[in-house]
Amino acid sequence: MPVNPLFKAAGGAVVAIALLSPIDANAADCTSNPTPACHLTEGKKLIKSDPKRAAVELLASYKLDERTDTLELYAAALENDKQYALAAETWERIVKYRESEVTAAKESKQAGKAAAAQRQLTAATKSVTKLAANTAKVRIKLNPGPKPTVTREGTEVDVTKEIWVKSGNDDLLFTFADGAMANVALTLKAGENVRVDAPQPTKAEPPKIEPKLEPKLEPKLEPINPQQPDVAMQQPAAKPLPIGPPETKPSNTKRNVGIALIGGGAILAGVATTFGILASSDFSDAKNGGCDDDGNCPVGSNALDLAERSNDRARIAQITGIGAVALIGTGVTLWMLHRKEVKRSSMTINVSGRSAAFAWRF
Repeated sequence: MPVNPLFKAAGGAVVAIALLSPIDANAADCTSNPTPACHLTEGKKLIKSDPKRAAVELLASYKLDERTDTLELYAAALENDKQYALAAETWERIVKYRESEVTAAKESKQAGKAAAAQRQLTAATKSVTKLAANTAKVRIKLNPGPKPTVTREGTEVDVTKEIWVKSGNDDLLFTFADGAMANVALTLKAGENVRVDAPQPTKAEPPKIEPKLEPKLEPKLEPINPQQPDVAMQQPAAKPLPIGPPETKPSNTKRNVGIALIGGGAILAGVATTFGILASSDFSDAKNGGCDDDGNCPVGSNALDLAERSNDRARIAQITGIGAVALIGTGVTLWMLHRKEVKRSSMTINVSGRSAAFAWRF
């Protein structure tokens, strides 16, 4: 019989919960004798007086000997401890086990065993129905990329399936591949079944680096020797210096960047067009599968997945289309600025001791 992942996740918390729970003076010590029977006996004794401790003992027994009867006692202890979401999830798995037992008994033509399994199946189904008054269900719409790890009250849940949560207020903790975490608070009515968008991981801000202050250098002053002749009087007349901005050739950087941005925008426009066509095709298939024009689709159908994929592709088409327009617009602007710099005129003025001259450059 396969082990539910929630039992694997909860197994690591068995020792911690046991240490925090009050210890019964008449309880047997299963530490020195960790057998399924010992844990089962302790769990049965504590199921009403200390359901949290009972759940720990029964889970320990089930991990050593996977018996469906033990799993039913574990679910009952969770109910008594008001862990309604985990209890409903456990009873739902018990229903699947009992259904397989009924099928196997019927195939082997064991009428008595089949009838007993059917009674147990009916009881488990009623337990799931009863917990509907204290639970709700959510379905997570994941973002593109690696799937996050999602836990509910410290127990990992399968994010690809419907997740049981407590009605009223409950929380789901998302842990992403880069270590970022996000908590989603839920407020749902009993029996409600909704879809929730997964949060985006928050990136940590890089540490601020304080700039280093360079030491100020004081100018070195040389003493003036009055006996030295005036060097300036012996120097030949200086050449005329140009007044005004120096002659510079316009840079081609803006032109090259502008052309590159226009090319990138053209590529993004092609991507946007492709995803737009794919989104339209998926939505047409979804409508053929039962969805209406507003995107309302029957739950659990293939049409719902097609409609969601159509929405994702349409969103990609919109984002890439906006990016294409931005890149092309920026590229054209840079190219026009470069053209203006090439055509702009400049004036140079040269002044010397005996003459002055100016010239225009076009």
